Amino acid sequence: MSDLSFSLDTLIRPRLLVVSARYALPEYDRRKRLPRLLGLPVGRSLPDHPEAQEQLITLERSYEQARRRHDASWRAADHVAVITALLHEATCCAQGQDVAQAMPAPMLTARSATS
Repeated sequence: MSDLSFSLDTLIRPRLLVVSARYALPEYDRRKRLPRLLGLPVGRSLPDHPEAQEQLITLERSYEQARRRHDASWRAADHVAVITALLHEATCCAQGQDVAQAMPAPMLTARSATS
């Protein structure tokens, strides 16, 4: 298992964020959403799935820290968008592996109470 998959498997986030991200996943369009989330300049090519996943994990951690600090700059919609993108990238990485190495995409664990 890669470090990125392990990292996703160990993430625990509030149920509402995870359920919202899973709900948004079927409508996620990588070409439209990823450049905005990663702050890529117009016309720049998108990073490959593992690189995007690594950048999104870093971004998601910063959102989670802001949420836990009750920072006024934290927005639930932005956090959900990052988690949705992260789930999409994890699914793409898992599907891109050989059949012999294939494993289910990591799923974030949801908590019923927020902290």
